[in-house]
Amino acid sequence: MNPEEKKRKIWLAAILGMIGLLLIGVIAAGVYLRHMVGLVRSAEENTVATLSQEELEALMGTTEEATTSPEDTWPQVVSDQNITNIMLVGHNYREDEPNMLADTMILCSVNRQDKALRMVSFLRDLYVPLPAYAGHSGGRNRINVCYALGSQWKRSSLGGMEMLAKCIEQNFGVHVDHTIEVSFDTFISIIDTLGGVEVDLTEKEAEYLTQKVGYVGEMQAGRQILAGNEALAYARIRKIDSDRQRAARQRVVITSVIDKCRSMGLLELHDLAEKVLPMIVTDMTTDEITDYLWELIPMVKDLKLESLTIPVDNETLPQSAWGKTIDLYGYQSSVLECNLKSNGEYLRNFLGIVPEGGLRRKTGVA
Repeated sequence: MNPEEKKRKIWLAAILGMIGLLLIGVIAAGVYLRHMVGLVRSAEENTVATLSQEELEALMGTTEEATTSPEDTWPQVVSDQNITNIMLVGHNYREDEPNMLADTMILCSVNRQDKALRMVSFLRDLYVPLPAYAGHSGGRNRINVCYALGSQWKRSSLGGMEMLAKCIEQNFGVHVDHTIEVSFDTFISIIDTLGGVEVDLTEKEAEYLTQKVGYVGEMQAGRQILAGNEALAYARIRKIDSDRQRAARQRVVITSVIDKCRSMGLLELHDLAEKVLPMIVTDMTTDEITDYLWELIPMVKDLKLESLTIPVDNETLPQSAWGKTIDLYGYQSSVLECNLKSNGEYLRNFLGIVPEGGLRRKTGVA
């Protein structure tokens, strides 16, 4: 063998060795990811406590018959291969209050094409036509009741996820791919596991938290690190302003969590994932979660964050929404109605799905 041939064989062996190591690394990473996502809890297996007929009737209130058909408004629910829409639901399920009302509903839309995460909050007092589900008729009610009813009618979290997704699709014409569920207790544990989240408090927010959480001293305005119970109290504030501001605070907490994760090293992220993933309930399969993570992990540091609240405020979208007082629970109750068609069009545009004749997408809307 001449020196040139020997040299080529050495280089070939080195290249094949590097390819082999790379393949082993990819396979090992895949095995690791599958192990980690296997810690997540299945929505179908996450059974819920059965409410009595009296409790169920109290939950539903005086559900009105739907006067308009969402299917007529949105004959086709749209989706986009570059966009994945995952509904994040925070609910108030506790042993002493097992109704699973959705306290938080945020559609987290990941656009792979422009590397953006768009968070859309749906106000819980929205009064909308609920879809028929599991042999039950829908009628009109608050949107946050939808998750509780679906969970009851299917006896698992999966029912709530399916019914809420169907509600969003029928009323706003946007496809929901998957749902992630987090209880209040889980939220507190996740924030504490992270070591708290950093938020910028106003004077009114600091004063409210001092009274709500029960500090010996006073919570100060300005940049603060909130523990789990403090972050939950912050995310639920609305008495000092409005439900719209409350939704914005919830997105502030999520943004702070994302920013903190971006600054973590691999070992820190591993430790965090091992503790947090078993607390999460989802309708995604292990394969689906693994595929999404392979796509999302390289994008995380560069993701643009944008936000929107549905219904859109009337200054941005004239005649978008209006308040209404109804006898829902045997007493006068305030709900919020909106123009489903105009809000649906605005939502599609915000997410990057522009229907024919629709509005241009406007970013960064609160």
